[in-house]
Amino acid sequence: MEDKLEEIIRQYPCQVRSRRRTRGAFLLETDQGLRLLKECSASQVRMEFEERVKEQLIRQGNLPVDHTYKNNREEYFTKDNYRNNWVMRQWYAGEECDMKDHPCVMRCAGHLGRLHALLELGGAEEGVYIQKESIRQEMERHNKEMKRVRSYIRGKKQKNEMEICLLEAFDIFYGQACLAQSLLQECGYEELWNKTLAKGLVRHGSYTYHNVLFMGKDIATTNFDKAEIGIQVRDLYDLLRKAMEKNAWHPELGRCLIQTYDRERSMEDSEKTVLYAMLLYPEKYWKLVNFYYNSRKSWMSSKNLEKLLKIRGQEEQRIRFLKEVKGILM
Repeated sequence: MEDKLEEIIRQYPCQVRSRRRTRGAFLLETDQGLRLLKECSASQVRMEFEERVKEQLIRQGNLPVDHTYKNNREEYFTKDNYRNNWVMRQWYAGEECDMKDHPCVMRCAGHLGRLHALLELGGAEEGVYIQKESIRQEMERHNKEMKRVRSYIRGKKQKNEMEICLLEAFDIFYGQACLAQSLLQECGYEELWNKTLAKGLVRHGSYTYHNVLFMGKDIATTNFDKAEIGIQVRDLYDLLRKAMEKNAWHPELGRCLIQTYDRERSMEDSEKTVLYAMLLYPEKYWKLVNFYYNSRKSWMSSKNLEKLLKIRGQEEQRIRFLKEVKGILM
């Protein structure tokens, strides 16, 4: 491994003073600042798209991102002896967002609004990455899967505790799922999608606390490997859901996060409805249903049963949160 790293590092115009392992990569202290060296399976087209997105953020907003450096041959990818591709990226000495720190999460929401306001590529031309399945299509597919699982469990003569619990909760969560789907059908989703394509609006795709680094007054955004042209408020939904789960679905926090984002990037009415529909949709319940159906039925996961009981136990708090945010989104 040491020899392989040395061979890769020699192909970049920088001097490495020290290095250490970090999450799936190597953090390098160089004469030109911090760099991250990691193996990368992305294609050339994918890499060019990601860098185009980052360049937009640098050029339009001077925002810190994990820009990928080219090697001595002016290429993004550097191959090791086993023909695996590696990339070297700009990195930052910062702290990940603490999802239980309300001011920290508020800064994340505002920063996301600024990112989205800048991420307009001017049209989804051929060759870039576009969201493959619409949110509406995804909800429709998930709803069919939930109904199929309910029919399967109902047909079993002997039901374990997980199966009984899934059935008991089905009507409540499936009702929410159907309502969320109908909201998307009525809110002008197709028009919103067409605008997204026409303007080339990009979402980060993985805007989690792992990929947001706080450096005093500045915030660095990293890991754009799931970035795509798609409905931008989906990023806000991902941030909101995680923050709410970590903070017992605190209604006031949820309202403030939405308003903080909206101050940086004003949402259209259709986007607000889409956001509310995603928040209403019982994603965690669907994930457990899906995991159950695709796993070995003869074995019950006690961990997943605990998750299901937790979801049901938090439902009253979640409903209070939904009522609070509905007032500002609908």
